[in-house]
Amino acid sequence: MIVSQTALLGLACAALISLLAPLLVYFAGRRRMTLSGRNIALGAGTFVLFALVFESAMHWYVLKHNPVTSAWINGHAWGFVAYAAGAAALFEETGRFLAMRLFAKRTGDPGTAVAYGIGHGGIEAILVGALAQISSLFMAVMLNLGRLDAMLAHNVPPAALVKLHGTYAHLDFATALVGGMERVCALLIQIGLSLLVWRAVSRKEARWFFLALAAHAGVDSLAAMFRKGMISLFFTESIVAVVGAVLLLFFLLMLPRRQMTA
Repeated sequence: MIVSQTALLGLACAALISLLAPLLVYFAGRRRMTLSGRNIALGAGTFVLFALVFESAMHWYVLKHNPVTSAWINGHAWGFVAYAAGAAALFEETGRFLAMRLFAKRTGDPGTAVAYGIGHGGIEAILVGALAQISSLFMAVMLNLGRLDAMLAHNVPPAALVKLHGTYAHLDFATALVGGMERVCALLIQIGLSLLVWRAVSRKEARWFFLALAAHAGVDSLAAMFRKGMISLFFTESIVAVVGAVLLLFFLLMLPRRQMTA
């Protein structure tokens, strides 16, 4: 057996955490504020449209189709970090602002923003987290059964298969579980960003929108730096975990327990 039973359990737990986190936050939050299903759906739909459609289309052009931009960005680590973090922040926060400004149902502060954040972060947890973890679990099982190489032989180069074997061979429970905890932190961060943007919308104060842009870019720059080998996974996840913990404390202790008017 190449992948340990504990590693398989870790992947399964990570997928389960990613799926359940939005529900747990919803049930915890609805006792304190009004969480509209419309605003949750709005957050989910806006993320899909602006991040998975519009942003992905730009990435396809800039990073693959255009040889000039592709060569420069992929060849300069800091250029890649600036582009990746800036693009994610610009598309997601612009979409968040427009959705809240034009379509959100005003259920009171902070319920409008929290519901939007649950939808935005929740669909991200499912599509980016849970599905990836389920895919990793499936490949790990296929690897243990001796079927993975044949399944991927036509699409994955031999060198990449060898690297994949090594990755799974060194996988343990804690490392596998990190993906699920990361999605919890990301969900809390999305709620925090939604609170900032909602303040920009409800109070008509642009500085809160630009603060959300800067905060989003700062968090995403960590992921981009890790991808380029500039920082370690431990450092990246530690910072994200700290940010998530701070937002969790804010969510539990500081937000009002009864509805407030917008």
